[in-house]
Amino acid sequence: MRRPKYIIFDYTRIDKLIHNRLRLSMLSSIAYSEEIDFSTLKNTVKATDGNLGRQIQILEDSGYIASRTIVSGKRPQKMVALTNKGRNALIRYKKHVMTLLQFQDSV
Repeated sequence: MRRPKYIIFDYTRIDKLIHNRLRLSMLSSIAYSEEIDFSTLKNTVKATDGNLGRQIQILEDSGYIASRTIVSGKRPQKMVALTNKGRNALIRYKKHVMTLLQFQDSV
């Protein structure tokens, strides 16, 4: 069976919430860790407190992540985890982008 000369890729199906460099990095880190604290996530994705806080709010408003605050020692600590909706969205995003990236290495 011959491969088609090109693939059809509908860029409008890319999830705009995930297709942001920082949010994609955040979601990938959270998915890898199951749950991650704010400081570790900040260091992992190399973001500022303010920018990370804003992106967490966007993802939480979308239902992709959930956060909770725990008291560890004297300071509260924000913990972030993927929701089922977020995990499914990330899986769909990965499949869609992998479709786009199916090309011969000899390009």
